[in-house]
Amino acid sequence: MSPSDSQGTTQPAAAARKGLIGYFAGNRVAANLLMVVFVVGGIASGFGLAVQNFPEIDLRVVSVTVRLPGASSQEIEQDVNRRVEESVIGLAGVERVLATAAEGWSRINIELATFADANTVLNDVRNAVDAIERFPPPNAEEPEIELARLSIEAMTLAVSSAAVGEDELRLAAEDVRSALLELPSVSQVTLRGTRDREIAIELSEEELRRNDLSIIEVSNAVQRASLNLTFGELRTDSGGVVLHTVAKRSIGEEFEGIPLITRLDGTILTLGEVAEVRDGFVDDDIVSEVNGTPAVFVRVDATEQQSITDMAGDIRSWLAGYDAPQGVEVSVWNDRAQPAVDRMSAIARNGLAGTILVFVLLLLVFDLRAATWITVGIPFSFIGSLLFFGSADLTLNLATLIGFFLMVGLVVDDALVVGESIAAERDRGKRGVEAAAAGARAVVGPITIGACTTLLAFVPFLFVTATVTQLVNVFPYVALFVLSVSLAEAFFILPAHLSHEGRWSLEPLRTLQDRVCVRIDDIRDRTVVPAVSWSVRHGSSTLAGGGALVLFSLLLVGSEAVRVIVFDAEMNPPENVQVDLRLPAGTPFGTTLAAARQVVDAAHAMNEQLPGESINAVSIVAGDVLSPRPVAEESNGSHLAGVRVHLNGRPVRQASPAEIERTWRQNIGELPYLERMEVQTTNIRPRPTVAYALKHDDAETLAKAAGELRSFLAAIPGVYEITDSLSLGKRHLHIALTPAGEAAGLTPAAIGAQLRANFHGLEVQRIQRGHEELRVMVRYPRERRSNLRELASERVRRAGGGEVPLSVVASLSESRARASLMRIDGRQAATVEARADAARITPIQARRKVDREFVPGLLATYPGLTVEPEGGVRDERAMLETLGLLVPVVLIAIYALMAAFLRSYWKPLVAVAGFPIAFAGAVLAHWVLGWDLGAMSMLGLIAVFGVVVNDALVLLDRYNVIRRENEMLPAIAAASAAARHRFRAVFLTTATTILGLSPMLYERSDDLMFLVPFIVSMLGGLVLSAAFILFILPTLVMVAEGASE
Repeated sequence: MSPSDSQGTTQPAAAARKGLIGYFAGNRVAANLLMVVFVVGGIASGFGLAVQNFPEIDLRVVSVTVRLPGASSQEIEQDVNRRVEESVIGLAGVERVLATAAEGWSRINIELATFADANTVLNDVRNAVDAIERFPPPNAEEPEIELARLSIEAMTLAVSSAAVGEDELRLAAEDVRSALLELPSVSQVTLRGTRDREIAIELSEEELRRNDLSIIEVSNAVQRASLNLTFGELRTDSGGVVLHTVAKRSIGEEFEGIPLITRLDGTILTLGEVAEVRDGFVDDDIVSEVNGTPAVFVRVDATEQQSITDMAGDIRSWLAGYDAPQGVEVSVWNDRAQPAVDRMSAIARNGLAGTILVFVLLLLVFDLRAATWITVGIPFSFIGSLLFFGSADLTLNLATLIGFFLMVGLVVDDALVVGESIAAERDRGKRGVEAAAAGARAVVGPITIGACTTLLAFVPFLFVTATVTQLVNVFPYVALFVLSVSLAEAFFILPAHLSHEGRWSLEPLRTLQDRVCVRIDDIRDRTVVPAVSWSVRHGSSTLAGGGALVLFSLLLVGSEAVRVIVFDAEMNPPENVQVDLRLPAGTPFGTTLAAARQVVDAAHAMNEQLPGESINAVSIVAGDVLSPRPVAEESNGSHLAGVRVHLNGRPVRQASPAEIERTWRQNIGELPYLERMEVQTTNIRPRPTVAYALKHDDAETLAKAAGELRSFLAAIPGVYEITDSLSLGKRHLHIALTPAGEAAGLTPAAIGAQLRANFHGLEVQRIQRGHEELRVMVRYPRERRSNLRELASERVRRAGGGEVPLSVVASLSESRARASLMRIDGRQAATVEARADAARITPIQARRKVDREFVPGLLATYPGLTVEPEGGVRDERAMLETLGLLVPVVLIAIYALMAAFLRSYWKPLVAVAGFPIAFAGAVLAHWVLGWDLGAMSMLGLIAVFGVVVNDALVLLDRYNVIRRENEMLPAIAAASAAARHRFRAVFLTTATTILGLSPMLYERSDDLMFLVPFIVSMLGGLVLSAAFILFILPTLVMVAEGASE
């Protein structure tokens, strides 16, 4: 070989190694080391990431809570809510103020504007409340001002026993709580389904009168006698000596010796002689049971960055070695970590099946080496992305898993486009590093620009602050990390592995591959290319066909043949079904408990009706609630109860949670005095799908309007669980001073103070006992406090001495007010909420019917009335408003990026013309398979849009290259040639993505059913987008070329 020949041979090889792509293509050691960094680092980081069900949700609410025991809702509204409202309305960063006044407590929720800083608004609210004069009112507790947060349940244990009493069961639960708090991973433990402890000092009216005492005087005596007090310090020559007394009592028996009166004969009347001191529980009635056995629930919550799977593992390890007291059983009642583990296991199982199918398909087309490394690149991108999760404080949760699915199509596309481009370079005669580097360089531009446009498209999701929609906040980070690793793998690692000269495939596989490739090429040249040429030459027919598909899909949606349900999927794995009951406030506890037991009986009947064994356990709580309540609702009371059915897993359970819910609801039937019943398949109370807020300055008008709205909703088939916020509260006795009372020198304040002390009681001190703070109360015995006749016989002490009957100095009248009063932005308000049965009517259909057929007439009937959407609808609209501001800016940035790359003003518009076609494909797939369009369907479309842009950019770039290389070639020939060049890549991207996701279509696990609409959108969108790339895009190019010429 001559020197010149040798030089000519080495020059291309040397040129191929230039740049980063060439360096890694020619340096397999560097490429393998980079791969090891991503794999090892990603796996190590993945094991260190917290596992949760959902990411942190920022409620963006500053809550002001004031407790005023014994006060009515009207008093709370007047003395607390209105004063706080006036001080915070108008503060910078405040979007809405929702104030709720209920019996004994107030909560003002201050909702933040979209771009407001939460801590700044929190400080402003604190300063505003502190500036209110003479606030809080007398007998009220100090305001609690904080950022509202959702609790994250990790696990709840049931401490149950039929052999011990309430006190022993509570002690056992407290022992469990103390032991759990000693675990390094546990920091938040609360007890549910049990009464709080209290020391009650109860004095009868007869004893008080016999000893000329009053509740107030006894209370003062207890306060003086039970205290720890420091008197100062003596500065002696030998040093300082502190003077103090330690007399604060901590258990009930110690209070009995407190002196009340010293008689003239020197004898002392002690508290124990005239009062019964009970060291027990508050008067509230609560029943909690698991399978009919009394139980106390110990709930463990996780902090925002804690892994619930780690916590659950620690708790289970502790529980395995825990020695419970005799007769007491401690068991896992609710494990919120298990759904997260099951979900990830199901995704891993389906992902492995999909990866195997992808590998098998690629093995028919590529050499074993190429098929292996292209396939490996897909999971590699996701594993490698975990290396960067910690930098953005991401956890492994439902949202990040959805983010991974959003990237599947692009990751597959990147690997296949590069692999196919390298194969094409080999077909042109290049070999080894030269072919690998040239193939990667040929597509680096469009693939990189495609990734950048995808990342830009996700930017608006960073600024979505509506509560329900905050799941999308993590998508931009997931997209950034996955696409970065995918690009590194496609351009730095994959070319190095495909730069080998030899083939791994052996006979007969090699022969099979050759035959398949020949067959694909034959289809391309004999069928596809002629079809592309026909499409280009008959552009009007091609575009008309594409337009017809889009119009047909819009017709399907418009006619509701394919229904739209925004939040259609149950993302919270339904391991239980729950019924919450609310009876009128003040309902006797026995009535509420009887209703709850009727619900339990209906659950057992449901279990007998349905196939399989649906129920694992049944728990009941009366007087309390099972689920966390919204920030403006009460959490206990004699009128509240909840029943939860814990479901068996499949295949023991054959019925779906929806079937169980429906059958259970039917079996419950009519419950006496029922005000509200909610049946749900989540651990978190679902937001109503139809909700409105009504505002008017007149309370009577507001009540009438709300009643009419309820009646209209009740007449809509499929709308159920219709409730409003205007429930009646407890009965009220109004006590007014009579002329005789005025003549006796009494005042309303004096009578009120005495009655409050006697019947509600006076808190004399608080005691810290273990992890719990106990109140010490002085009051009448419960028997006297629970009888109206005792009130009628009550005697009132006069300031100058002596007693007079209450019936003489005051008149009593009974009334009943609202249980709670709501105000929104300073106006009286009420909410009306309902749920829609999606099998009969969608929430959008129900709301449209209300908005069009009812609201206009209601507004005309009641001038001054305001009707606004509430609940999840407000979140949807807030998200759309945010996206409406940012999406246009992002679209301009995407257009500029694509225009600069393609060196054309019109070609970016051609590239995105595939979006309507992909949408049509998704709608048609939903129509054929019988699914509704929901939020997950829209996310699936977003994933397809990324692939559309990627493939369109590659084809347009190839078209530009062909035109530059042969300026004399007609545009129609260049377009056909570009489509021919891209056929295999488009076909393989579509086929492999469909195969990779297809196992999910057959997934019947409750944990992953919500992903099926996502997969349906991707499959339908990918099929039609492939047709767009091959046939419609070249036609649009020709149309645009002709217009420009």
